[in-house]
Amino acid sequence: MLSISKEFRFDAAHRLCRPELSPEENQALYGKCASLHGHSYTLQLTVSGELDASGMIINFTELKQLGKALILDRYDHANLNELPEYAEIPVTAENMVRHIFSTLSPVLSQKGLRLVQVRLYETPDSWATMTAEPAAQPS
Repeated sequence: MLSISKEFRFDAAHRLCRPELSPEENQALYGKCASLHGHSYTLQLTVSGELDASGMIINFTELKQLGKALILDRYDHANLNELPEYAEIPVTAENMVRHIFSTLSPVLSQKGLRLVQVRLYETPDSWATMTAEPAAQPS
């Protein structure tokens, strides 16, 4: 399988909380991360597909534009807790990669591409990864 990857950086704030819990219960569950704080995130997208007439799977510029329009324009310098997709779930790196994957995958699929992996670094040494299920093999 041939794939390419593109990396993005953005800064955003969040606090870990479950809306159904009291502030004290959230503090007990998430510790200091229950308070509003920020991260300098690094997002990596990996896409696979067939080479087109240009010899590329997708032009890096086009992948950059998609990532910017669908993710970065909403997430960069935002309070992530205020985004509708996190109204009822904690803004964890795990939930973020799930949402990013589900947002980008259908758009790339319409272009005949496959989103293989989304990796989100919350810090340089802490990240979450979502990987596509293996493609079905023809029988």
